[in-house]
Amino acid sequence: MLHVISVLIAFCLIILIAPQTPTENIVLRKLLESGLFTNYSKAKDFLLWSTWILIFLFLLLLIFLNITF
Repeated sequence: MLHVISVLIAFCLIILIAPQTPTENIVLRKLLESGLFTNYSKAKDFLLWSTWILIFLFLLLLIFLNITF
């Protein structure tokens, strides 16, 4: 079950990180257009925090899955 979760987190990370470029951030623009956020700053903060949280969750899952008891 944890393997499935780690694959889902990896897939989410690819979707979040891949379209982000220095000149254009498609993910941020889509978040802002969705109407969930009142301004650019809140959407950017949400994207930043969600990306880092997913990265750390993925790394923790990898470490946990590779520990042999």
